[in-house]
Amino acid sequence: MKLLHALIRLVWRVFLAFGLLAFLALLDTQAPRASAASPSFIRIMNASPDVGTVTIFVDGAKFLGNVTFATVNDYRQLPAGSHKVQAALIGKGVGAVAIVQTLSVQAGTAYTVAATGTKSTRFSLQVFVDNNLMASGMAKFRVYQFSPRPVSVSIATAAHTLIGVLSYPQASNYIRLPTGPYTFRVSASQPSLSLLDQVTLGTNTVTSIFIVGVFQGTPPLQFVVAQVKGLPSMSGTGSDPNALATNASPFTPLAPWPLGVLALGGMSVGVLTRLWPFNRQKTTRRPPRLLRSVLTAMVALALTVAGLSLASTTASPAPPPLGRLIIPALGINTPIESVGVRRDGTMETPEQRPWNDVGWYNAGPRPGERGSAVIAGHLDRPGGNPAVFWRLHDLHVGDNVLVVDAHGKTLRFHVTRIGLYPPRDAPVQDIFGNTAGSFLNLTTCAGDWIPTEHQTALREVVYTALAGPTQASTPTATSHNGLSIAGTYNGSML
Repeated sequence: MKLLHALIRLVWRVFLAFGLLAFLALLDTQAPRASAASPSFIRIMNASPDVGTVTIFVDGAKFLGNVTFATVNDYRQLPAGSHKVQAALIGKGVGAVAIVQTLSVQAGTAYTVAATGTKSTRFSLQVFVDNNLMASGMAKFRVYQFSPRPVSVSIATAAHTLIGVLSYPQASNYIRLPTGPYTFRVSASQPSLSLLDQVTLGTNTVTSIFIVGVFQGTPPLQFVVAQVKGLPSMSGTGSDPNALATNASPFTPLAPWPLGVLALGGMSVGVLTRLWPFNRQKTTRRPPRLLRSVLTAMVALALTVAGLSLASTTASPAPPPLGRLIIPALGINTPIESVGVRRDGTMETPEQRPWNDVGWYNAGPRPGERGSAVIAGHLDRPGGNPAVFWRLHDLHVGDNVLVVDAHGKTLRFHVTRIGLYPPRDAPVQDIFGNTAGSFLNLTTCAGDWIPTEHQTALREVVYTALAGPTQASTPTATSHNGLSIAGTYNGSML
């Protein structure tokens, strides 16, 4: 009877413990996760031959100073929405305004804003939506015609006319070309002119060619070239939940020498146990023979597994990891692989251990450098089993994310916001091209699987910002070709 009561008390305590754990988990799910939307990204081109050097004010606050003629700045953040933009003469403050205009910009979108016009016409701001997605393996360029004389131009190479008529003040569509040096011929009929501009188009770059100035006037006609790295599209890190379940280790053909070891081991087992399959012995010894046959099969199976394992490690040895990604709130501590872009322009995913590792986009900045470092990981495996970023949606604003490089240096980032986007609407300029600070953005798939598109409906992005480098006290690593990051972190890693 005492034993029964003891069992009842034990069961009651177990259920109480599980109830408390469930309650705590419920509280954790109520923590805040959302935050502000992506900013827009603006670059200013002073293309007016008469406006002079100006300071740009946005909503009364200084946005950019010393904007001289024929210069274009790097992209800068601007909150999405409507803004009052003023271009004031240098050194005279917002009171000496040459241009006043209200601009509306969308979250995650990149813009070129050009100051155009002359004293005889009127000054204004021309706004163009930029598309900095790369043409994978090729180059992409666009021409902006900001010269009031000539009014319209055509652009050609030695072999082809690329742009028939481009009028002032307009921009052409984006054009894809093979990479390499080009001589562009810019022609006009009124007035008659033909000028050459030599530009080298880099692989996976987006080039802007601005035509500014005045033909046979002041300032003279000139070409301004701005080239940026093209941005990849979001990678597909989700899997078909209805596919045949798979594991993380693809089959690797056996190398010749493990095959030899396997064959020699099998023959040795057969000789030692005197159990060649073709031997005939008396029926009275069948039970011992059966037992020995089972033992022989087990030994042969063990040798086969050992040979496969040995071959897989010798036939294609995996390169050392670049570092490790640690997310204490999710219990993630995983190697970082280096990944690039696929032929279709999407970011690659890890290959060595595709479901367990994460991939750092090697055409972008390293974690800790200025700009947006991006790390992608799979959400799940074919068949629906969890992969490394299965619980990425459980992160909340303020959670820590750590990166340890191959030399043992550690950086701490904190989650600032979380976004969910359809793949084609993902703000790649914000994810890959934000240079306003040191960021680390984690990406994976989300939403339902769409069989006709072979991808999930959404992409999840966890935006993090560098919390500040300090002196680290983490163990050193032995890899010599790993990811190097700027700064270190002094604190607990778990």
